[in-house]
Amino acid sequence: MTVRPLDTLGVVPTALEGRRRSGQRRAWYASLSYAVIAIAMTWPLARGLGRDVAWDLGDPVLNIWILSWDCEQLLGILAGHSSHLRHFFDANIFHPAPLTLAYSEHLVPQALQIFPIYALTRNPIVCYNLLFLSTFVLSGLGMFLFTRELTGNTLAAFVGGLLFAFAPYRVPQSSHLQVLSSQWMPFALYGFRRYFEGGRTRALAGATASVVVQGLSCGYYLLYFPPFAVAYVLWEMWRTDRLRDRRTWISATAAAAAGAVIIAPFVLPYIRVSRELELSRSLSETMRLSADVYSYATASVAERFWGSRLSDVFQKAEGELFPGAIPLLLAVIGLAWGTRARVDDTPSTWHTRTAWLLYALAVAHLAAAAAVIVFRRLTLDLWLFDIRLGDATQLLLRAAIACVLALALSPALRAGAVAFMRTRGFFVVALCAAMWLSLGPSPQVLGRPLDLASPYRFLWTHVPGFDGLRVPARFAMIATLMLAVLGAFGAAVLAPSRDDRRARYGAAVVVALAAAFLFEAGAAPFVVNGMTPVRGFATPPARLERPARAPGIYKAVGRLPPDVVLADLPLGQPDYDLRAMYYSIERWRPLLNGYSGFFPPHYARASVLLGEVPRHVDESIALLRELGATHVVVHEGAYLDAEGRDTTASLRAAGAVEVFRDGPDVLLALR
Repeated sequence: MTVRPLDTLGVVPTALEGRRRSGQRRAWYASLSYAVIAIAMTWPLARGLGRDVAWDLGDPVLNIWILSWDCEQLLGILAGHSSHLRHFFDANIFHPAPLTLAYSEHLVPQALQIFPIYALTRNPIVCYNLLFLSTFVLSGLGMFLFTRELTGNTLAAFVGGLLFAFAPYRVPQSSHLQVLSSQWMPFALYGFRRYFEGGRTRALAGATASVVVQGLSCGYYLLYFPPFAVAYVLWEMWRTDRLRDRRTWISATAAAAAGAVIIAPFVLPYIRVSRELELSRSLSETMRLSADVYSYATASVAERFWGSRLSDVFQKAEGELFPGAIPLLLAVIGLAWGTRARVDDTPSTWHTRTAWLLYALAVAHLAAAAAVIVFRRLTLDLWLFDIRLGDATQLLLRAAIACVLALALSPALRAGAVAFMRTRGFFVVALCAAMWLSLGPSPQVLGRPLDLASPYRFLWTHVPGFDGLRVPARFAMIATLMLAVLGAFGAAVLAPSRDDRRARYGAAVVVALAAAFLFEAGAAPFVVNGMTPVRGFATPPARLERPARAPGIYKAVGRLPPDVVLADLPLGQPDYDLRAMYYSIERWRPLLNGYSGFFPPHYARASVLLGEVPRHVDESIALLRELGATHVVVHEGAYLDAEGRDTTASLRAAGAVEVFRDGPDVLLALR
């Protein structure tokens, strides 16, 4: 009779199974902790989850409308209506322009996340808020899994998740759901790491899916993140000695091809719109929304601790990129104490002496380049003469040449460099690359040109799609990702994974640093339903109603035939255009109004002619007919003085018929 081990009979779990279950429990505990912290950091959002909108009523309202449109199309597709698939990008704004969803982010992955909740509640506000909170939880979980794989330290991994999930950069981006949706980056790196460590195809498939979902979640990350993902794959292939493994190359290429096939249908509408409307961002606009060197020392005024201290360092649009003191401290600790290697274990020869001299020369040039980048010009007084340095590119090039020569001459230095690159090197290089790219096509220091080469200008000129993105500063999210990894290494140095007195004291220090980070990174207070005064119009209420409880004027519109086309006045003012879009969710009547990343060519003329109807009523009526409008809503209370009533009177005098009135809101039918 054959005796089988107890573990094969299922009597007791194997050690591997036990470790796997323990790891899963810790991941669940980490996720729950991130959820609790997210609720606390965004309070009082959770108190009004179904009625308040996180941060402000600008871009979040646009994203709520996009998510609702996506969910309605998914409902139609599931019901078997193929027209919802064919016309997925033909949203109901900017009538009669086609493919208007492609004027901004499509947010399909986010819509899939909240689709069951939307189908059950039909409350887009609660769906948006849950999605907003999930970006923090998933970002933390993804970084936890990845840095635990790197460090083997649960506490350090938890801190790494905190550093990424609640990074200060998220505060000024709180109204941009697509930018906050960076959670799939660490999941992608985690999947690639697992694939190269264990060789499982499932891990490679998960990593590829994460890259795809990340790219579809935000157009910026569709172009910004894949180069770093490819670089990470190559680094892992080098680290695991698979650069010459044909099977690995085939698997990686097949995964990349599969990802491209999935992404293509979502990209094609954007290509068509770009070609038909000749949409692109000007170089000047791209430069205006690039990071300045001093942006990395500038904090958002909304941040609890640094807002009153660093918000005035250098103010510019998208220029609040200070990463926080704790992440910087932990990253320095991880680099200074976690990568020590002996490099002086060979006899002193002219080779080693020359190598050390070249190494010192490289460090000196690198320090000089850093000084030039920070101060733009550097003058060294050497008594008999002065040295003036201003070309950072040349200094970096000389440093690189000296470093290569030093490594070529010294096996000890080369061994130290290889040891560093096998552990933390990729993340340091990626951090510097992301910061460099964030400076945009013309790097600047305090608003003045910096003599530094621009890799972003090359991408903007030669890579399709980059000329349609206007905010290079959003590379800062990738820099935040890399800094969080280095911070996790620092936490692992302070609290190593062993059971002794030093480790316990180190763990207490790490917990204290994590608490300090949450204090410095939070917003005070966290804003809900934020509004700013509207110039030239009455400021609308800082509140959105659920579509089912829309104002009476929109319920009246909903009772009209489905082929009506609506002009909602005032038109061309973003706050009112956004409300017109939001309250179209219930019935999806076509609108002349719209707000997005781009605008169709006719919209500027429509904004002028429909913005002051009483002054040129005949031209306004002609434009309404040209664009196919059948009905007009006039919010008389939105206008100052008597302009709202005059707008209604002018339209009625031109033949429009009043069919419904709800206080200052009037619905008119055009002849």
